[in-house]
Amino acid sequence: MLKKSIANTVKNMSMIAEYIMVDEETLESLMDLNNDELTDKLFEIEESEKFESIGIDKIWDALHCFLTGVSAVFPIEGDKLSEAIVGTHVFIEDDDVDFITCIENEELAEIIQALEKIEFSKLASDFDPKILKENEVYPNGIWDDDKTQLLTEMETAIADLLDFYKSALETKHHVVVSIL
Repeated sequence: MLKKSIANTVKNMSMIAEYIMVDEETLESLMDLNNDELTDKLFEIEESEKFESIGIDKIWDALHCFLTGVSAVFPIEGDKLSEAIVGTHVFIEDDDVDFITCIENEELAEIIQALEKIEFSKLASDFDPKILKENEVYPNGIWDDDKTQLLTEMETAIADLLDFYKSALETKHHVVVSIL
């Protein structure tokens, strides 16, 4: 399961979260790669457009904090909303490498259920952007902007992830999550 921290990865700025559907054969081919090979292969897969992919840009940490109350720097094992953002299984258990995880197809149903149960309007009404600053959410300093715009971006990201995960479940794909 997910035991790796994103803390060291966060030190490398301009990180965005990308989600790529992969089939079983592709997932297996990624398992034994070293960090550089894995990163290169993911870029190659994404550029090939063989598999569907989405990105939620830099909102991943703010979204994690919005849904769980804490930064994604330390993912919450077993929390389906946390796993929806950062994945469930890391490829390489080393804090000094890129943060790349996967969600296996059979894990998607529970994540989808958790996303569907979100009461966005309640979370939004209770949301204070100061929590992002208090939790040192990546990237620092940009969360002082318009709360309404931030909530709109988060609502869109949740809807996009939900649709993406439903499609992956339906088509029997796994999901690779990279925060690079």
